[in-house]
Amino acid sequence: MKRYSIIICLSLIIFAFGCKKDFLNSQPLDRYSDEDVFKDSTLTGLFLNNLYAGIPTEFAGTMRDAFTDQLYSSSNLSIYQNTFIASSVPFGIQNAYNSAYITIRRCNILIGNIDRLPASVAYKSRTRDEARFLRALNYAYLINYFGAVPLITKAQDLNENLNVPRTSYQDVVKFIVSETDDINKGQFLAYKYTGANVGRVTIGAALALKSRVLLYAASYDNNWPAAYDASKEVVDIAGKAGYGLFANYETLFHEANDNNLEVIFDHQYKADFQAYHVHHYNLPWGLVPPGPSGLNQPTQNIVNEYEMKNGKLISEAGSGFDPDKPYDNRDPRFYASILYDGSTWLGKKLDLKLGSEYNPTFATLATGYALRKMEEPTFDPLNTSKSYGGGQNYILFRYAEILLNFAEAAFKLGKTEEARGYINQVRRRPSVNMPEIPAGGLTMEKIMHERNIELAFEGTRLWDIRRWKMGPQYLGSVLKGISIIQTGSEPRQYTETTVVQRNFTDRLYLFPIYQAEVEKNPALLPNNTGW
Repeated sequence: MKRYSIIICLSLIIFAFGCKKDFLNSQPLDRYSDEDVFKDSTLTGLFLNNLYAGIPTEFAGTMRDAFTDQLYSSSNLSIYQNTFIASSVPFGIQNAYNSAYITIRRCNILIGNIDRLPASVAYKSRTRDEARFLRALNYAYLINYFGAVPLITKAQDLNENLNVPRTSYQDVVKFIVSETDDINKGQFLAYKYTGANVGRVTIGAALALKSRVLLYAASYDNNWPAAYDASKEVVDIAGKAGYGLFANYETLFHEANDNNLEVIFDHQYKADFQAYHVHHYNLPWGLVPPGPSGLNQPTQNIVNEYEMKNGKLISEAGSGFDPDKPYDNRDPRFYASILYDGSTWLGKKLDLKLGSEYNPTFATLATGYALRKMEEPTFDPLNTSKSYGGGQNYILFRYAEILLNFAEAAFKLGKTEEARGYINQVRRRPSVNMPEIPAGGLTMEKIMHERNIELAFEGTRLWDIRRWKMGPQYLGSVLKGISIIQTGSEPRQYTETTVVQRNFTDRLYLFPIYQAEVEKNPALLPNNTGW
């Protein structure tokens, strides 16, 4: 058998600033050969832990929804203006390709060597299936970003031809589905873990990945029955796995409710031992120490999409919307997700008028808003003795998304009333309790709207816009903000402003394979259309 160099070092084993559960906490190691790793189950476990480190999250730097109409980020101007080229891709996607393949290679090494481990069949099978899921997850991200990509399912040797051509989007989808189906069939993973094993890949996680991948694929191949069946598989095991909707929309993302019944799969974190970016990059100036602040700012575009509490959009007759009090009586998910003028955070009332303490001229909130969703309220960034951040996990798959997947697939198959039931389940969450969509009232536009609001800032918006082929409407539109003016003691006036006028062309339905990767592997050509 070919030998591979396996390096497990401190920066990798601590992986992505630490993990929360005991099975993910480990001591730093130096260097071990594959002979060492795959003759010791402890070292193999540490190697697997390192694969979990490669799970992408929205906790660091530019968030993926800052490529869309939901968020504005000053670091993404070339994406907004459609001015970048394959040799100088924006920072937000610089590592999307190579980081995924680093993790995929490590998964391939583990999968190819696990049978050498002197351990039980059950342990080896579980470990293999965890790695297969993580490999499939990374391929799902790759095809979302780039479409066709090389499908590599074994660790390559330096003596091999490394110039692997791209496999079609459809064939990578088939591979992911085959892997998740096999994981489900094998039943080596649990439906639910407890204790130190919480956070491991479950059968539900594999089926949730299949649901998302087939929903996205159906937008291209119209295989809505497959998308419908995949979501049904998750709903069918909900009782066995303990899935449901968590009562409180805002706090389901907080550390106190980590691993609640809505969570299907997440990236585990440990308090004061993770990347601090989620707070320091997203909260406004004055709530964080001097440095990065307000990097990812909610737009007026998404604010306008939140319904009034009576279920009407602000533009609809009878909504009751008052432009002088634009934040009154809105969908509760608005208050759970966005910091706006007059809102509070950690007991501080936020004045977001330009020039104020929380929106100074030297660190402006260009949109007039800051991000609240996924911030941990028990962590105070100004307490510099705890500089790394809160312990809230980052959720990759949750049950509400499955219900929305199910609704869209059902609607596409003409099962409109069934689809309406799934949408209304999400809207009936106790802390949300928005009016139900009435019989005969469900449209595709309402399904799109519900995904936009329910999953806001969780990293799915770009994929949705692309697969719906609505780039001109949502990626080529004006990004809006709010201007807040007050004269003396007069009431404040709120006026929509243009933050940036974006430029969309069809080439932005996929990102390019980076020029640096093409130079290493010419078989990646031709690049995506327009690049």
